[in-house]
Amino acid sequence: MQGFLVTLLQCSVSMSLLTLVYAAIQPFISKRYVAKWNYRVWLLLAVGWIFPFRPRIDLLVLPVTMPDLPATLVPSIIRTVPLMDFGDRGDAWATISLWWVLTAIWGCGIVIIILYHALRHSRFMKTIRRWSDPVTDAKVLGILDSVRSELGIKKHIGLCVCESVTSPMFIGFIQPVILLPRVKLSDDEVYLILKHELIHLKRHDLWCKAMILIATSFHWFNPVVYLMAKAAAEQCEISCDALVLQNADHQRRIQYGEIIITVARNGAKLQTALSSNFYGGKKGLKNRISSIMDLKEKKNGVLFLCVALIGIIWIGSALTVSANADEPQASTTTEVVTSSYDRNDNIDSDSEIVNEVTRLKELLRRYAKNLGYK
Repeated sequence: MQGFLVTLLQCSVSMSLLTLVYAAIQPFISKRYVAKWNYRVWLLLAVGWIFPFRPRIDLLVLPVTMPDLPATLVPSIIRTVPLMDFGDRGDAWATISLWWVLTAIWGCGIVIIILYHALRHSRFMKTIRRWSDPVTDAKVLGILDSVRSELGIKKHIGLCVCESVTSPMFIGFIQPVILLPRVKLSDDEVYLILKHELIHLKRHDLWCKAMILIATSFHWFNPVVYLMAKAAAEQCEISCDALVLQNADHQRRIQYGEIIITVARNGAKLQTALSSNFYGGKKGLKNRISSIMDLKEKKNGVLFLCVALIGIIWIGSALTVSANADEPQASTTTEVVTSSYDRNDNIDSDSEIVNEVTRLKELLRRYAKNLGYK
């Protein structure tokens, strides 16, 4: 358990560095690369947060060669080892107990976060089922079928109007449903909103949100992981907007931006971490509008995604090798001491013990004779 927690902390530190660096350069990256690749980099970072183990690359740390120990020093080293082991036995037990306490605290934090989101999602679904009505308008259903055909989605999608939501959203991992607020929308607005939510469905964004939730649960003690989750959610909406407005003219972009602003004015009464939300928050509204009105041609971020993957592996491996740099030395020393002991000391161990006992008896006889004892 101690090894797992140490690995988890190493992963948390390395991913914190990468997350902060990427968050710092995000404004520059978003101006040069397509939004969907920026979003994929955030998803790759989320995967790095979840899986703490990294392949060990010894080239990251200079090799350390242990000097050969003289044979005359081996017996003295061996004699001191048992004393150190017995003297540190209490500290070892204390260390084991501390690691188990830390494990219990970490596990309790995970359970609390998962239960919180599970109860909140359960309450959300109960409210939705109570206050939702299926859409029966043939024109709206026709728009939904048209968008499904356009995006190549064959799965049946439910469409409901809900009194409890003020923002369009998409819920359901197995039986997906799009929820619309009970407001009057034009046909163009319905088309853009449904296309936005169906793109979330096609990209499996709900599963991505669940993966990010797992990452925040594992590293609940690290505030940087919440920064990652928030930035990933914002970039998810921006990349979805870019796909909705692909090849759209200036007027269409203005219309789409007005829809987002209208939804932002209504706020968000009810939402959950396991749902897509057309309203991404007021703080991210400025970035979304700027991205919507940005007509510059941008590059694909395949190379940048590969750089991020290399960074995750490299930094994680560097910390792992640095933390375990002393372990090979210790094992090498043990092997040298053990092999030297096996070759030299096992042969004469019994005779040395007998001679030592004989010398001690002779010394006791001399002391007794000097004191007048026979």
